Amino acid sequence: MFNVRALTWAVAVTLPALGLSLLVADPMLDAHYEHHVEHFWLVLSAALLSMALGTILFRAARSRRDVRLILISLMFQFSAGFLALHAVATPGVILNSPNAGFVYAVPIGLTLGGMAALASAVEYGPEAVARLQRWMWLLAALPAASFLVWAAISMTRIPPLNGTPSPTETSGPLVGIAFFGSLCYLGAAVAYARQFARRRGLLLLTIVTTFVLLIEALLAIGFGRSWRTSWWEWHVLMLVAFALIAVSSHLQFRREGSSLGLFDSVTLQQTMAALERDYGRALTEMVGILRERTASGVAEREPLGSLGVRLSRQFGMTERQFAVLEQNARLYGQLDELFRSYMSPAVATELLADPTQADLGGRIAEVTVLMADLSGFTPFSENTDPAAVVHMLNTYYGAIVPVILTEGGTVVQFVGDAVMAVFNAPNPQPDHALRAARAGLGLQWAVGQIAAGHPEWPHFRVGINSGPALVGNIGAAQMRNYTAIGDTTNLAARLEGVAEPGTVVISSSTCAQLGDRVSVRTLDTITVKGRREPVTCYVLEGLR
Repeated sequence: MFNVRALTWAVAVTLPALGLSLLVADPMLDAHYEHHVEHFWLVLSAALLSMALGTILFRAARSRRDVRLILISLMFQFSAGFLALHAVATPGVILNSPNAGFVYAVPIGLTLGGMAALASAVEYGPEAVARLQRWMWLLAALPAASFLVWAAISMTRIPPLNGTPSPTETSGPLVGIAFFGSLCYLGAAVAYARQFARRRGLLLLTIVTTFVLLIEALLAIGFGRSWRTSWWEWHVLMLVAFALIAVSSHLQFRREGSSLGLFDSVTLQQTMAALERDYGRALTEMVGILRERTASGVAEREPLGSLGVRLSRQFGMTERQFAVLEQNARLYGQLDELFRSYMSPAVATELLADPTQADLGGRIAEVTVLMADLSGFTPFSENTDPAAVVHMLNTYYGAIVPVILTEGGTVVQFVGDAVMAVFNAPNPQPDHALRAARAGLGLQWAVGQIAAGHPEWPHFRVGINSGPALVGNIGAAQMRNYTAIGDTTNLAARLEGVAEPGTVVISSSTCAQLGDRVSVRTLDTITVKGRREPVTCYVLEGLR
């Protein structure tokens, strides 16, 4: 389907060139038609349309602070001013006799526009953009200055603009200028065609088409003869080229509901990145607003009202863009809530802020690992209905997970009756050992409250250890898990294994970090696989 559309587009834009070549090859077909009033209004309409487009683009450029839009605006402004001079040159309408400078104005104006178009096709870096923005006032003044200079030279009729215009309206150096302008538009068309292949924007395709039509108009200027069909062709081509941009902009306006953002698809990559960042910030703020409204009892689909107006103005969005943002924010909020229910909120927040952190890999970090499991879970589960076992686990986890999260712990996994949490990762926590100790004691208190009403339920035992570990995403491309691995984790599991039900056992490294804030009872040393020296551990009795 795409190839058919591309072929149709190619045929449509080459038809004028084929028609011109036929008229040049057979002068008998190049019929004479002279109507001064029609010429005046045709050229003036193209000039006014071009000026309107230049003004709209200039406003968009100032709003987005985008150099590319400024340069495209200059292209239309150059064309508009010199086309207006050409319209004035129509004999018998305003001037009694043709002015050579006004007659020759079109190839000059279009070529200046072609240079601006080619300059706009460059993907400028931040430093170049900053330099160009400092000279923005000079760029903005160029079309008017060049128009006034050319008009003054034409009115004084100094050589070589003091003679009668050539029947072809361009000869000698002006033919070279016209062909140079064609090359400028060709380079710009190729660059924007590549950009269209990446972004697929309607306005991008229209700009490419406009440049191709202007190339053909400049070729017709070089080969056509006054008041002949070939001569009228380039006038019509210019009007069609500018009308295409106007129609495309109008369609975009109707789709978006505002003139703001009409030309965003044409902007520099730097501007696009800034717009994406703004959209991301707006989305985050919108999600927060929707959550607050839901928490306060406002219906989910209740209109945002003044809040919506404030956000759309703050982030420079059209009505349609804001509607899409609101829809995405509601969907984002639902997905975010679901997403966070499958992993620790700390990990979810880090991933949402920087999705690259989901990549496989890790880093060595100083952490405190908390391991907890149920003592006597296996015999309990063998003698209890599975539904009752699941109810017991969910009840316990529903009580202990908030305790861990309140202390800033990252719950990295549930394995049957066991839970593992890490402190000081992914978010830094200088007091990670203290947080883990509070979480361990709080966990046992919460479990004790529940177990008081269910004496048959098993109790948790907890082990805590501090030290270096490899933290990061472990797994495969299809499935991965954020966890901490290494000797620190292994020792935490070993400490949990020697703990009595309802107690918290900590390592000497954790105890050292807690200092005099901790109340402990020393346990016998334990032997850990892979270590030559026995390990001293302590029962955590309280925190001062």
